[in-house]
Amino acid sequence: MPSNERAPRPLSLRELNRAHLARQLLLERAALAPVAAVERLGGLQAQWAPSPYVALWSRLRAFDRDRLTGAIDRGELVKATLMRATLHLVSAREYPEYSLATLDGRFGAWRPPGSPLLAEFAAVRRSVLKLAAKAPRTRAEIQRYIAEHMPKAAAEDERLRSWSLWAAITTSGVVWEPAGAHFEYRTLARFVAPPAALRRRADPEDAYDLVVRRHLGAFGPASVADIATWSSMRTPRIRAALARLTGIRRFVDERGRELFDLARAPRPHEDTPAPVRYLARFDAAILGHDAAERTRILPERYRKQVIFSAEVWPTFLVDGFVAGRWTIAVRPKETIIELRPFGRLARADRAALVEEGERLARFYAPESASHGVRA
Repeated sequence: MPSNERAPRPLSLRELNRAHLARQLLLERAALAPVAAVERLGGLQAQWAPSPYVALWSRLRAFDRDRLTGAIDRGELVKATLMRATLHLVSAREYPEYSLATLDGRFGAWRPPGSPLLAEFAAVRRSVLKLAAKAPRTRAEIQRYIAEHMPKAAAEDERLRSWSLWAAITTSGVVWEPAGAHFEYRTLARFVAPPAALRRRADPEDAYDLVVRRHLGAFGPASVADIATWSSMRTPRIRAALARLTGIRRFVDERGRELFDLARAPRPHEDTPAPVRYLARFDAAILGHDAAERTRILPERYRKQVIFSAEVWPTFLVDGFVAGRWTIAVRPKETIIELRPFGRLARADRAALVEEGERLARFYAPESASHGVRA
């Protein structure tokens, strides 16, 4: 390293935690509209329909369901399979970039040996898009159509057949119909072809740059591995984007990992107070980094109690770190949130969780006669 170039400043675990909380709007609720918040957060996990609503309730001031539902119904937000081949809610204006940047990752997920290349699969993808342009289609309808038009070699190989049916939906460009992103949605998904504005061809470099910049803004400081895990983008494309972006700072963590960040992004002092917060099921605050590096918010000793198989349970934060799980039981007479702490809670933290939980219960089920927290 040249003598006039300063070594990257090391960041402690608590500094990384506070930076992460600030980017995730978990230190202080923000006065943002839903679309702006979704963009700031790098999209929202949407496998479970209520999750984006709970996520924004924990992050925005005076948030109510209608604000998000309205943005979805107006086409300002889109629900689609994107990062890590999982469901996300992103803004319509950024959807083409996210769709392009994450395509390779979606196509390659669970791909068995001998499966076709992306270019060879193009005709299948186009046919699915045309099918969904005629009318909303369920997953079963699309899969029946693909099964009838599948090459014989793929039809006779069970692994290739299963993957082809999956890839046809996740890489064709179809999105969920707006109702599928509503809080109360619990039925089978129906897919539609996106409107022309969402099908515009994004510039590849612009797409990769946007996704990298959004990750750093929402989860930074972050390593190349963190960005790759979150986005499923290839490492060379991430490094190229980092080289193109201006205003990038470098840091290291306590183990010497190289971290990148936006120069003007918030990095609060490690002693900054962090209020209790409730995280949604599949909350991206837990999933935004490489699996081994999620300790900046999820202590390793609790990892298996929060993440296992394909599930990420709803959790709550105390002093900025996951301290337990929560469940909610909704009934006409009462809605109760039950806390399942992983350790002993201080009296003040328990009281704060009860107060915040009662507010969440009223938001989640306003139709119930009473709302409470069982701690």
